[in-house]
Amino acid sequence: MPSFLDTIDPAMLARIQAMRLMDDDFMTVVFDGDNEITEFLLRILLSRDDLRVKKVTTQKEKRNLFGRSVKLDILAEDTNGKVYNVEVQREDKGASPKRVRYNQAMLDSHSLKKKKDFSQLPEMYIIFITENDYYGLGQPFYKVRKTIELATTDSTYLPFDDGCNIIYVNGKYRGNDALGKLMHDFCTPNADEMNYNELAEKVRYHKQETEGVRTMCRIIEEYGKERAAEARKIALAEGLKRGLKNGIKRGVQENAIANVKNLLSLNKLSEKEIADCCSLPLEQVLALKEELKRETASVTK
Repeated sequence: MPSFLDTIDPAMLARIQAMRLMDDDFMTVVFDGDNEITEFLLRILLSRDDLRVKKVTTQKEKRNLFGRSVKLDILAEDTNGKVYNVEVQREDKGASPKRVRYNQAMLDSHSLKKKKDFSQLPEMYIIFITENDYYGLGQPFYKVRKTIELATTDSTYLPFDDGCNIIYVNGKYRGNDALGKLMHDFCTPNADEMNYNELAEKVRYHKQETEGVRTMCRIIEEYGKERAAEARKIALAEGLKRGLKNGIKRGVQENAIANVKNLLSLNKLSEKEIADCCSLPLEQVLALKEELKRETASVTK
């Protein structure tokens, strides 16, 4: 009798194998409900060894009755009541300061109960892990410092402490330290190449074990349906039926290209096998392979 893994569509299995922690739909499954692995992540991101996570959820939706709701990748709380929102962003446009502002606003609006004083808002950390170096300065991370400028003096500022700490983490950073090793692990689809066993074990479970792979298949199918439904809703609202078809086609193409690059980095399948799995022409896969070589070379310089 064939196992469950033998019954999966090869294209679906290939897509799962190509996923990385830098892909939010995979990362959220790995961290969901796991206090220990989330605590491990936050301790490295914040260079702390005293942090204790009390609870964690992923893909947590914060609803707004009067405007846009937001779905958070990781939302955690420690034993001291501090709140942590961790987001992964593959595209720069998703990591804009105004996106951070909106996340803070939504979190704040759900953190304070009626008639409670504003001083009771919890201390908050909003951490964006960006696949690219968002600010382009080669730093491992960028901490936002809010200040008050004094008009009567030169270069003198007072701290403006609103209890919200904002950090951008450079996903391209590969320093020989805990953060550099963590960013390497976030950007590889291969658990055997990871530095941290804590992460590698979770990745293997969701890529190799029956129940883990079953969960990933369900998540991918649900995510695909949500994306398609959202695309239809936008297109219908704008009266752009032609735009719907083009938008879905473009989204499928972009996903296929990302999956090809991830599979190429694994170096386990031939270019022809990758082309078949991702439904792209062999010529395009070969071109993407050369592009990936150039990107790798620019990072290692």
